[in-house]
Formats: sequence, structure tokens, C-alpha cells
Amino acid sequence: MDHDQEIHHTGSNHSDPSPEPAQGGNDVDDVSTSSGSELDDDDRQPQPLISDRKRTQYKKFSSWLSQHAETVTTEEVKAAVNANDEALSIRSLMSKQESTVLINDAREYQIELFEKAKKQNTIAVLDTGSGKTLIAVLLLKHIIDFELEDRGMGKRPRISFFLVDCVTLVFQQFAVLESNLGHKVERFCGEMGCDLWSKKTWDKHFSENMVIVCTAEILYQCLMHSFIALDQINLLIFDEAHHAKKNHAYARIIKDFYISEADPSKRPKVFGMTASPVDAREDVVKAARELETMLDCQIATASDLSLLRVSISRPNEIIAVYERLPYPHVTHLSAALKEKFGEIEALSNLFKFTREATAQLGEWCADRVWSLALIDEEAMKIERKIERSFNDEKELRPIAVLDAELARVREAKEFVASWTFSPPSYTGNSLSSKVLLLQKYLGLIFEKPTDSRCIIFVKRRYTARLLGELLAQIGTEHLRTGLLIGTRYGDPGDVKVSFRQQILTLNKFRKGEINCLVNLESSIMNCLDG
Repeated sequence: MDHDQEIHHTGSNHSDPSPEPAQGGNDVDDVSTSSGSELDDDDRQPQPLISDRKRTQYKKFSSWLSQHAETVTTEEVKAAVNANDEALSIRSLMSKQESTVLINDAREYQIELFEKAKKQNTIAVLDTGSGKTLIAVLLLKHIIDFELEDRGMGKRPRISFFLVDCVTLVFQQFAVLESNLGHKVERFCGEMGCDLWSKKTWDKHFSENMVIVCTAEILYQCLMHSFIALDQINLLIFDEAHHAKKNHAYARIIKDFYISEADPSKRPKVFGMTASPVDAREDVVKAARELETMLDCQIATASDLSLLRVSISRPNEIIAVYERLPYPHVTHLSAALKEKFGEIEALSNLFKFTREATAQLGEWCADRVWSLALIDEEAMKIERKIERSFNDEKELRPIAVLDAELARVREAKEFVASWTFSPPSYTGNSLSSKVLLLQKYLGLIFEKPTDSRCIIFVKRRYTARLLGELLAQIGTEHLRTGLLIGTRYGDPGDVKVSFRQQILTLNKFRKGEINCLVNLESSIMNCLDG
């Protein structure tokens, strides 16, 4: 049921327990009884049923909750600017990092893509740092000018949506648009409690603003609950448009609402932005066509790429060549664990990862995984996994079997706890040649106090945590590491990180309090762009 669609009942007849919908929007608050006069029983006004009173109370509570969730005062933002980051809420942290970003005159290739976007739905493909957002600003100004003319002629108001893939980008892009549009802009994300808002609340925001910056899921939910209709939108901007595939919110908005609108005149204009329209692992031509079809757009880039090379400052690229890595093998600890506890299915992924880690990272990192995964709290996670698997089995087994498996996990935990671990060494197979070369480069950069900052990209959460711990031990005193790995949590030995902690890490990196960020490729790292 939509938030705004409450069903109200009147207690018109106690003998008929089936209430009917109230007419004209009246609810039980409008039912009154006479006082101070004597009336026959037949003439008495009916009393509300208990279910009616509950519905009324629920309606009042929902209204209060909606208003409470909506409230974001100027005082809160001002207080956030002066407060300590550690004491701030997620919303206040985001507000604090907003800045005034004034965009200078557009370059020739930006004007070129803007002109294309005016004529047809377009996906602008430009490198990071090339100013894709300026094209969006120009297009928004163009659309808003026409919108103001339409409103002047009495046409139904329409609004533009700037959609992003992660919460941080909501606030980042909002700051840019607010500083450059000259029209009312607002931003929304799930952290602001938008899922509690009623249609009345959304109507207020839609009527007060020309542009909404939000995560795609917010707009999808608004469309799904009929808080807004597609023909009330004049422009859809998809930031990082390459995400529009499979079950992503970008794709669901297009498939469930845009394509299903048979009348092209009721569809909004579409503009996408991306630095990489396709995944390198895919057939480039096929993937590009699929993206164009999905967003009902044509991919376009600058006709003169030399203009991009002049406009964008690129870092110097150095290719570091490390010695050939050894083949994956088994450490003494892994071999001993395999011999004693190899039958425990819940440890199979750990055995697999530690074997790979010996080649990519070194034996110290491989063994460190066991000490992270089989400490008290993490070992309990493995036990719970075994219990769930046992309970999901179709064939019932004696509970003694489960007890025996759990006892084996505890034995493995005690075995690892009693193992003597050596510190990381620069000799032998303790650390791989790749890790040693990385440490060498970092040592050269951070051997003295410096304003330099560095980002290390990894593909596995375990790798990120292991490198973070290793560099804390073998790095220089001026190297300050942090992790940016997203909020997914589940594997034994995995580090639990809240979204708020990730925002704090980003802020510390921007300020230089952290100067080496170990980043998971699939995390919110793209939110640092800009």
C-alpha cells in the first residue's frame, strides 16, 4: 500500500462488522456524538469501532513520523560545519563536505556534446576529470528555460532528476548544481528516511524545486508508489550510466516505467554520463549497443580528442615490473589445518584463498588469514553458518552430528591460537615480490613528511585488510593507511565497516589524515571523482 493511501472506516452499524470506505476523505476524527441531550438508542450517533480508533492513531503516528523524518533544519547544517566529525551523523557529515563549486566557461567539446544532448537522448563518454557535469548543467539550464515558458502558458509543472549510484555522489553533485544553476535544487538519499515520507511530503518537495538529486532507488520507489508519474519529469540524468544493466535501479526505472510509456511525448529527455560505457571483459560493440538500447540513447564523445588531451591534466604513469610470482602453494600452518580439519566444509573457502595468497601476497599474509578468521567472534560466525546449513538440510540428522561439527571448529580455533606466528620478513617466501615492490615505492614516497596521497586498488576484501595490516607494520612512520571496502560483511575474518565509518575514512583521506587508501574496486571509490 502506498504511504498516502490510507483506508478509513466508519462504524455505521454495529451489527454489520464489515466497514465501508469513508466518502470524501473523512475519517473517524470527523465522527462526533451529542452531549447534554437525551436521545433514543436508535437516534444515537455510532461510536467508532476499536479498529477505527487504531487506524486513526496509526494515521496520526504516520503523519508525525513523516514530518519528523523530513525535518532538516538550517541550524543542523550550521552546527555540522563547526562540529567534530566523530560526533556527526551521516547526514551532517555529508552536509559538512558540501562546497561551492563554480564552473568556468564551457570548452568546445562540452558545447559540442551539449548541442547533441539538446537534439536527442545522449550518453556522453568522457574521461574522468573532463567536466561531464558541466554538460549536465548546461542541459538542465536549457530544459528549465523551456519549463518556465511552459508553466507561464499554464501547462502542468515538470521536474528534472539527476540520478547517481552512491550516496556520497548525491551530496557532491548537489553542491555543483546548487552553485551553478540559479534555481531551486534539493537532494535526497535513503539515509534521510525518505522511505517514510508520504505523497503529501513528496508533492511539497516536487513543487518547490526544479531539480532533484538523488540515488536511483529513491526515484524508483517514488514511481512505484505513484508519488510521481513519468510525465511529470522533463529530464532524467544518469550519472555513471554504465550501471544501467541487469537489476540495477537505473535499468528498472527504464524497463518498468520509461519503456512502458507508449506516448513518446510523455517521456522525459534522457542524458547519461560515463567515463567507461562498457566493461573491459565484455564484447565492446555488443555492450555499447545494449547500453544505448537500455537508455534509449546514442553514445557520443568529443569529435576532436586532441581537445581532451589539452584540457585534462593526467598523472605520470609508471609501470613497475616485479619478479615472477611463485606458484600457489600450502604453508605449514595450512597443511597442518588441512590434515586435521580438512573435512570441515565451512573452511573450504579459507583453504582456497590462503593457497592463492601465498603466490600473490606471500606466506605471512596467507597465515594471517587463519588468525583473523578463527578468533573468538569470527569462529562463532563459522559455527552459525554450520548451524544454518544443518537446519536447511532436507534429511534430518541427529543433533549429535551438529554438535560434533561445532566442536571441530572450536578445536581448529584452539589450534590456530596455539600456533607461533613469525613477523613479516623481507627474505624467503614471507612476502611476494609484488608486495615487496609496492612497499619499496611507498617507502620512497613516504620516507619523509609529505602531502602526497596514494590509492591502492584491490579485488578482494581479504586482500584489502591484509595489506592494511601489513603496511601498518612494515611501512614508514609517515605512511598512514585506511580501508575503503564498502559495507558488505559476512565472511569469516572480514572486517565490519559501517557506511558512516567509510564516510569518515573518505573525509580523513581528503584532509590528509590518511595518506594511503587501500580501496576495493567495487566499493564507493568512484565517489572520490571530482
